[in-house]
Amino acid sequence: MRKVFTGLINYLFFCGIPRKDYNEIRPIVWARNRRILKITSLLSAFFSIVLLIVDLFTKTDTLAPYILLATGSIAIYLIVMTLGRRFKNAYFSFAVCYGQMVLTIIYAVLLSTQPSNAAIPATSVILFISLLPIAIDDRPIRMYGFMICECIGYLIVSHHYKEFSAFKLDCVNTITFTVIGLIIYSVVCLRNIKEISSGLRIEKIQNNLITSLAAAVEERDETTGGHIVRTESYVSMLVERIRKKEKYAKYPRLYFRNVVMAAPIHDLGKIKIPDSILNKPGKLTEDEYDIIKKHTEYGAKVIQNSMRNVDDENYINVAINIAKYHHERYDGTGYPEGLKGEEIPLEARIMSLADVYDALISKRPYKEAFPKEKAISIMQEGIGTQFDPELAPIFIDIVQQSIN
Repeated sequence: MRKVFTGLINYLFFCGIPRKDYNEIRPIVWARNRRILKITSLLSAFFSIVLLIVDLFTKTDTLAPYILLATGSIAIYLIVMTLGRRFKNAYFSFAVCYGQMVLTIIYAVLLSTQPSNAAIPATSVILFISLLPIAIDDRPIRMYGFMICECIGYLIVSHHYKEFSAFKLDCVNTITFTVIGLIIYSVVCLRNIKEISSGLRIEKIQNNLITSLAAAVEERDETTGGHIVRTESYVSMLVERIRKKEKYAKYPRLYFRNVVMAAPIHDLGKIKIPDSILNKPGKLTEDEYDIIKKHTEYGAKVIQNSMRNVDDENYINVAINIAKYHHERYDGTGYPEGLKGEEIPLEARIMSLADVYDALISKRPYKEAFPKEKAISIMQEGIGTQFDPELAPIFIDIVQQSIN
């Protein structure tokens, strides 16, 4: 009995998967919900505008509900398209998704209060509000509660404003469609959550393979032993520090996790650089240096091609940006595109600091390892020219604290 109860609780709160796995995929689930919301909000706006036009011609005088749904749906779409780029966390997605569903319920209630609908059961409207939640994946206990509450709320309004015969049909329709909606939601939501969870496991395996490939690339480069481990550690420390600052608060926790996860593959493109150049003792020629510089674009292409089937757009974008732009300079004199200032993605500016510092304190064919104090001095000289003037002092402070 206890096992059944535990299984039921696990299903209601975590969709039948382990709690740890659910918390891990939650940001991905809500990002998916937000993409679906763009479609459902546009559809709601379109159909309400069509109904509004029909109402104008038939002169049934029920304009208010259609205007509400049309303007509200368009507003939600615009909010997602504009603010969604800034607020990428699950709470924002939760608010706009449930906002659309609440808007739809208000529309249904307002439609039922119209005198012209007093004798008409709202079958199509009830079907709409009962099945709309199926498009959103969320904890079953919350969605079940929401669907039951909307059913009860609608029937209370229907009882007050409609004739008894219409109310009876509304009762039958509402209960029937709500039960159907609950059943369909259970099947669809469980399937979607398990697919996402399974996809995340595959993504982890794929990421481990790519990281292993990056380690193999490092082994080819006889002068960079331990580079990917050390740079990942520097990136992790810098990310932990800046994510608490107001300027970077707009970035969700998942973004910073992706930056740390992608750090080890920043030099993946070196797999396409010949050993004769990669391990050349002494200074490179201008032509050889041009070939070395191509590793940034090679790395971006390898990541893009190898992870095209991974359903985590945020991670892939971060990994590509790190691989491609970590040699850009803040003053615009870097490569491969000569980006300047905040044109350079934040993740690449973070990676640049870790990469350059580790290169300075490590031995290379063309130089000896610099003492850490000397490396810090060189980096201080590059603030505002090579490095982000806000990130560099924070990174230097972290390094100095580790020395002390």
